[in-house]
Amino acid sequence: MAGVPEGPNAFFRLSPVARSEALCFGLKRGEIDGRFDSNFWRLTPLFRERFRKPTYPAVPLRSVVSLVQYGCSSLATEAPIGVPMLRMSNLQDDGWDLRELKYIELEADELERYRVLPGDLLFNRTNSKELVGKCEVFPESGDWVFASYLIRVRLRREAVIPQFVSDFLSTRTGRLQIDRLSRQIIGMTNINAEELKEILLPLPPPPQQRELVAAMDAARAARRAKLTEADALLAGLDGFLLEILGLTAPPRPKTTFAVRTHQLTDALNPDRYRGLQLEKHLPFASTVGMVGNLLASRCAPESEGPEQQWDWIRIDDLPNQPWQVETIRTELGKNIEGTFYEVQENDILVARLGPTILNAKFVLCPKLNRRTVASSEFLVIRCAAGWQPEAVLWLLRTALYREILYARSRGATPSRFRLNGDDLLSIPFPSMDTDTQMRIAAEARRRRDEARRLRSEADSQWQAAKQWFEEQLLGVAQP
Repeated sequence: MAGVPEGPNAFFRLSPVARSEALCFGLKRGEIDGRFDSNFWRLTPLFRERFRKPTYPAVPLRSVVSLVQYGCSSLATEAPIGVPMLRMSNLQDDGWDLRELKYIELEADELERYRVLPGDLLFNRTNSKELVGKCEVFPESGDWVFASYLIRVRLRREAVIPQFVSDFLSTRTGRLQIDRLSRQIIGMTNINAEELKEILLPLPPPPQQRELVAAMDAARAARRAKLTEADALLAGLDGFLLEILGLTAPPRPKTTFAVRTHQLTDALNPDRYRGLQLEKHLPFASTVGMVGNLLASRCAPESEGPEQQWDWIRIDDLPNQPWQVETIRTELGKNIEGTFYEVQENDILVARLGPTILNAKFVLCPKLNRRTVASSEFLVIRCAAGWQPEAVLWLLRTALYREILYARSRGATPSRFRLNGDDLLSIPFPSMDTDTQMRIAAEARRRRDEARRLRSEADSQWQAAKQWFEEQLLGVAQP
């Protein structure tokens, strides 16, 4: 292996730091086999314990694969020309999200080289934004190719069922091996194709594989049913809000229309004027601007408090359709580069980038423990007296308002559309009395709490299913 000392005296040719790192894990000279990173050896005892007495023979993944391959490195675009390219963002924890695709034109030989077949296992090999090692079996047929940050694993079907491998890699033992074999490269975790082949797989005969996969499929279906029920609570909130405000959903705006010159508002993208058609159905004389003020000033933690701990709300840490802020990072100010909004409890954080508007990344700032900043990819509304932030938030989160917000955003390409603060403040908005606001806030909390319960049950039952699956293969309950 390039850059790694080998041979009988390899230990003594390590740097002093690497040598002491190896010794602190109790390694003997003969055990040094080319991996000198502490993470590998830190997880090795646990890895060995997991495979101490497996129920079925453990084989390396390389013994059951026919192809392991990196994806296409050519640049894809949003224009729907050519074939769709699968990227890290399409590979989700609960399957595939094929809504936001990019496309690429390839010559016939390249298309054949990178074409994804049903049953191929696609594996995320780095963690710039996504979890390294996340994998799913691709179910679709047709012309699909995959990007370079994914690894395609094509399995020998006579030896192993692809879904069996995917299910095993999502267990704690699968994740342990991925974490053990991964390397830190320039601040990111990465696993390469050769290392991936070394993952050990407890391999029962095909009939037992089918039984295990069938049980996991049933658990997967039960989980999705609960998650669907939770999502329906959120979707149903739109209807509740329209009803309480005496609104009906407007018809879909026309896709072909004329705009008179006096109607131009200095933006020439057609989506903006389709949005104006929707706004005509909002019978409100007031606007979002009456609700409160937009934060204008920003702060720079790296200069204002470099040795102070700050909390940091990042838009990338929010899932799609979030109910609330679940993840807050805590960092020293010197590690938070750039300028941000300094927020306080109950500030409304409104996503301003086109795709994040469509994904409803709008949340309330939670109770704070220290000075807290939010990403500049939000617009931040601080409500005036007499306004319930939760009621304002959920009205802005309706599909109707998000469509208007998206239509008002501007940019060269849809993925870079941004919402301007003045455009947000000028959107028609209802004047709501206190009782109406309280009803909206109470209903939103009720649905949120019920959805949280359903999602918690779904997660607990799914984790139990994965634990059961693991125990069938490795023989004992895993620590």
